[in-house]
Parts: sequence; C-alpha cells; structure tokens
Amino acid sequence: MMSQNRSFQLHQSLLQSVKGKLTRRLLEFLKRIRLGRILISMTTRFAIAQTASVVIRGTTVNYSTIEFSWLKTRFEDIESLEPTTLTWIDEFTENSVLWDIGANIGSYSIYAGLTKKMQVVAFEPSPFNIEFLSRNIWLNSLESQVTVIPNPLFSDAVQAKLLMKSIEWGNSGSTFGENYAEDGQPIEVEFEYRTIGFSMDQALTWLKLAQPDYIKLDVDGIEGLILSGGKTVLSKVKSLLVEVPEFESGRQLVQSALTQAGLSREKSAQHNEIWSRI
Repeated sequence: MMSQNRSFQLHQSLLQSVKGKLTRRLLEFLKRIRLGRILISMTTRFAIAQTASVVIRGTTVNYSTIEFSWLKTRFEDIESLEPTTLTWIDEFTENSVLWDIGANIGSYSIYAGLTKKMQVVAFEPSPFNIEFLSRNIWLNSLESQVTVIPNPLFSDAVQAKLLMKSIEWGNSGSTFGENYAEDGQPIEVEFEYRTIGFSMDQALTWLKLAQPDYIKLDVDGIEGLILSGGKTVLSKVKSLLVEVPEFESGRQLVQSALTQAGLSREKSAQHNEIWSRI
C-alpha cells in the first residue's frame, strides 16, 4: 500500500497573511541554494533561542518565545485570561505540592514554583509543548522543583492515540483515548501518535510521586475520565481547579468524582470551577 503523502502545515493565519506569504516565497528560494539552506538552519537556531520576561503580580517570569506563536500569549496574557487561577495559586500553602495536569508550556507551574516555592508535577504529553515547558523551567531555575511527566492521564492504564488538532507551539486542544473536545464533539485531527496513559492513582504509586495538595486540571474534554481514575489521590487533595466540559455527561462525571471525594464546589469562573475540602 502506498503511504499517504503527509506534511506539517502552519496555521492558516500565517499562510494567508502578507508577511507569511512573503516569508514562504523567500524560504522556497533559499532552499534551492546551499548558502540559503545554511541561512535557514542558522536562523531557526537563533529564533528558537529567543527569551523574554514578564512581571506577573510582582514576580518576574522568564520564558522562551518565538514571534507569531502562542508562546508569548501564554505568559503575557495570563493575568487577563485566567485571573481566578492566579488568585487560587496565591492562596496556596508554601512548600506544598501541585499537580498541573495539562501544563502546556508551564505558565502556571512556573508561577506556583516561583511564588509559593512549590513542588510541581507537570503533566504534558504534547511533543510540541514539552520542549518549551522544559526550557521555561530551566530559564526560571526551577529544575529541582518541577517534574515533567510526558504521558497523558486517563481513567486506567492504556495504550492509545494522543490526538492533536494543532502542531503550533503552546496550543491546546489535544485528547487521549477518546476523540472529543470540551464541547463533546470530535476534534479535527492534524497530528497523532500512540503512547501510554495511566490513571492519577497509578501515577502516584507507580512513579512514586508526592501526594498533591492541589490539582489544576485542564485537558479540554476528558477531565471526568481522568478524575474517575483518581479516587485515592482525590481523597487527600485540599483544593482542585478544573475546566469543566461543556457537555452534560462530561460535567456530571466531573461533579460525581469530586463529590465522592468529599470536595465541595467553592467558586466558578469562566469554564473553571474550584472545589475544596471544607
């Protein structure tokens, strides 16, 4: 059987913009000559080494960035996009443990590590995000505080596909084991690969992780399935922030798991809910 012709496509906003079209034509020209290929390679290396910093509620955070990507937005817009999440972290007990499930490129993991001296376990399976998550941890000297787990969480141990709707750095919208997003509808898959997922309870025992005091869960759809595999972990959690799915069965699965764990809904903001042990 002839293999399917595949290629990695940039976001349409880049492909259709005047700058994007000019850049693409220039690259096509440069690829034809040896010096041009060298220039492309060197430019790529310099571009991916760019860094910037932002002050978030009085704390300076360093991050790796590339123009026209989500990498800058994840840090520069954090206070306007999800202020409730930052306030929630501000109320943490210092030197406690946070599990950041769906860490992306680490904006909240790093903020918690810097402001509360926390031990953070950052779960992020996207190969396009892990490099920048790791870079950002290093840029902020948090390598002894933040542990990266490059596997997805699920209701139980399983080998399945990680399905991604975008290969853009810092983007979201992936799903594992099931093909549906936060609205309950299938995602349009742009990239996929098979990997191993496991439950929260299995992560705790198999990987000998520290019991979390706090959990941030944002995985765009399968939050309820992940919570259903965390009875032991959830039984000792102080507080949890979860992005609740928009579809009814997803919401019910989240609420059922958290209620059974003895947690109560404390606050709602945007699509997020904070559940705490009263």
